[in-house]
Amino acid sequence: MLNESLQQLVAVSARVGRNLDLVQAGGGNTSIKLDGTLWVKASGKWLSRAAEDEMFLPVPMSDIERQLAAQDEKFPEYLTPSGIALRPSVETAVHAILPQRVVIHVHSVRTIAWAARERGSEDIRPLLHGLNWKWIPYTHPGIPLAIRIQEESASRPDVLILENHGLVVAAEACAAAEALLHEVERRLNGLTRTAEAPDLTRLAELAKDSEWQIAIDPEVHTLATNSLSCEIAAHGTLFPDQCVYLGPAAAIVRPGETMATAATSYQARHNFAPVFLLVEGAGVLTKRCMNRAAHELLICLKRVIERIPREARATYLPVHQVARLMNWDAEKYRIAMAKSEN
Repeated sequence: MLNESLQQLVAVSARVGRNLDLVQAGGGNTSIKLDGTLWVKASGKWLSRAAEDEMFLPVPMSDIERQLAAQDEKFPEYLTPSGIALRPSVETAVHAILPQRVVIHVHSVRTIAWAARERGSEDIRPLLHGLNWKWIPYTHPGIPLAIRIQEESASRPDVLILENHGLVVAAEACAAAEALLHEVERRLNGLTRTAEAPDLTRLAELAKDSEWQIAIDPEVHTLATNSLSCEIAAHGTLFPDQCVYLGPAAAIVRPGETMATAATSYQARHNFAPVFLLVEGAGVLTKRCMNRAAHELLICLKRVIERIPREARATYLPVHQVARLMNWDAEKYRIAMAKSEN
């Protein structure tokens, strides 16, 4: 039986995890510090299932301090209360270095839409007035990010905006952390772009007798039916989980081009076979074998991009950072977990 504080963390985690605007697939993580131990979500587990699936691990703070001092990102497995061995979240060190008792890290589509634009740090400032917040320049997740955040910890920020990544909120209690999360979300809400309806007939004709199918989530078609969204998606990676689950950019089937030509060109350019295609002006096709985790990240990508206005300039992760993420052992572990969750 979990104590009351852990029960509160589980309840908050489940609520946050069920909101696709905040958490997609196995992304996002939560924690609470209790008596020298960090209880943190296991890597790859889905917060949406926190109430049904045992996923919080007790990691001694002394262990995390040693990992940080050695800059060693390879945490060992720890046992859940029932004895299941799992790896702690890749962001365990981030949770540990923040002094507040409760930490919530999410991949908020509203936050990323501000954090993945050229003037994001300036444009967001008036919206967060009155909050104790910091902008953290893009840093590789895990230990490097924890070290970068540690440099800002003297002011004890309660809100961290992670450039091209997401949002972290921290408080002394679960209810306060959840309330702060929703306050930031309220402040960062903005307009979304509209788009033409998809051409389902054309998509069905293209997908017939192929490895492709019409995207199962109708909302993602606007990635292809809005020209600005289509171009933003094609130019690169806006946030880490995009490249991890979907590849380094979107593949586009231009008018008059075949799917095979578009896919071959994309693979030659990125050394990665596309898992989804934006059929310009018509809608989105996905591989039939694409798992639910990738479908949720496609929804996330759509919701982020539709919030980046025409007058803003989207910013992308450098190619070397994308390669580092896609070849990172911690992310390969999460992808394996996602397949088991499908």
